[in-house]
Amino acid sequence: MRATIVMLAMLSSIALRSAGAQTASELGALSVTRLRAGARAFSTYSGITEDSNFVVRDSAAWRQLWERINKPFIPPPALPPIDFAREMVVVAALGARPSAGYDITISSVDRGSAGMEVSVRTRAPGPGCPVEAVVTQPVDLARVPFTAGPVRFREMNEVIPCGTE
Repeated sequence: MRATIVMLAMLSSIALRSAGAQTASELGALSVTRLRAGARAFSTYSGITEDSNFVVRDSAAWRQLWERINKPFIPPPALPPIDFAREMVVVAALGARPSAGYDITISSVDRGSAGMEVSVRTRAPGPGCPVEAVVTQPVDLARVPFTAGPVRFREMNEVIPCGTE
């Protein structure tokens, strides 16, 4: 009887895993490789003028989005190779902003039972801070492990007081 119960438990575990269930070791923080090192956005200027987030899971969509992001640059930089069998690209764009001093970065990615959550940090200059009068479109990009499941973006907004940067 005990052997039968153990066998049923093992079969149930295998069935759950093959159906896509995640174990505790598969949940939590995932590796994130931003396409630009450092604490700033991938680019302050981009061709993405609206506040948006993207999940890119194939090379055709990647090429189109890369061209859109780099629209202001002639010639555009080379398309970074992505192994879409193992990874995908997440993109966070702040959209057009009226001045310099705005920033966006992908800070972390976590996998939970409801899918993947991308944490994005946005920064804005404080009221009255002296900033350049130039329209910007900050955008950040990161490689993350591939998932076919849902991806949510969570923004953490921060206002930077004058003189603290």
